[in-house]
Amino acid sequence: MFAKSAMLFLYVACVVLLGASFTCCVLVKIRKKTKDNRAMMIFLMGLFVVCMYDLGIYYCNYVVGMFSSTEVLRIGNCIIALTMYAWIVVQENIMKKDSLKPLGRMTKNYILFYTSLWLILTMATSVDYFYTMKWMLLLTDMILIVAAVTLSGAYIVYAAVDNQRLNLYFMTLCTAVLMWNYISYFWGETSVYWGNSPFIRAPLDLTVVFWLTLAASALVYVYKTIFKPAFIVSEEGVDSVPSVSPEVRIERTGDEFGLTKREREILMLMYRGRSNREIAELLFLSESTVKTHVYNIFRKMGIRNRVEAICIVNGDNIEEINEEQ
Repeated sequence: MFAKSAMLFLYVACVVLLGASFTCCVLVKIRKKTKDNRAMMIFLMGLFVVCMYDLGIYYCNYVVGMFSSTEVLRIGNCIIALTMYAWIVVQENIMKKDSLKPLGRMTKNYILFYTSLWLILTMATSVDYFYTMKWMLLLTDMILIVAAVTLSGAYIVYAAVDNQRLNLYFMTLCTAVLMWNYISYFWGETSVYWGNSPFIRAPLDLTVVFWLTLAASALVYVYKTIFKPAFIVSEEGVDSVPSVSPEVRIERTGDEFGLTKREREILMLMYRGRSNREIAELLFLSESTVKTHVYNIFRKMGIRNRVEAICIVNGDNIEEINEEQ
């Protein structure tokens, strides 16, 4: 009885942590609407649904004593797949790598196809007929797993190369937990002929530990990258900006947009009015390399020129500045 109560408590803790993360995003949305924040909100909603779904299965298995049906597990596969879709969108907004957009587009389209196929077959066919196609369904699962892992792995490698530690840790953890959760449902659903044994239920029961870790890390990530830049930094007010050193403001901007150490150095020199040639001479780089770094800075920050970069560092409203010009 104590073990069951402890598990239920862990699930409730996951829900509370995810709710806190979502609340942070909602508060940020009220102040400033961004694509990054919107994508994170959708992803957090997906995590919340999956967590509640896991809780429902655990409650049926151990509290009520009724093992979940294969139809329920198949629907779980679809929910996890859609959450993966939302996770891919979050990674696209975090890393902003144009080279991975084609792969991301194909993976997202396949997830939609996969979800539609499984839902139609689940609703329209019997269990016996459904399992006559188990090898075809197994193939669709394997394609989804390989595509999702390949795409997320590429983003993780980019984060490691760019030395974006916070993004690296968060993306690695989220990808690992989502894949574990998906595979655990796939394992339980395809192994139904073994019966309701601990060997099958164990992978499903372990997911709460991973959910708790993911929910806590999501709250930390949302606070540091979304909530803190929007509220805690901006609460200092425009009048207090000069009292904050440029170095601190550059670091805050770098944290918000995931800039590498080199990009932060170049942003600082841009802030001080240095040209590309002067930056190249100071950092012992070629001018073409500096231009590449500048392009990456603009892309990550979603801006078009140096004036907008300086406005962001100073906490000014870009739209108001552009209207005045």
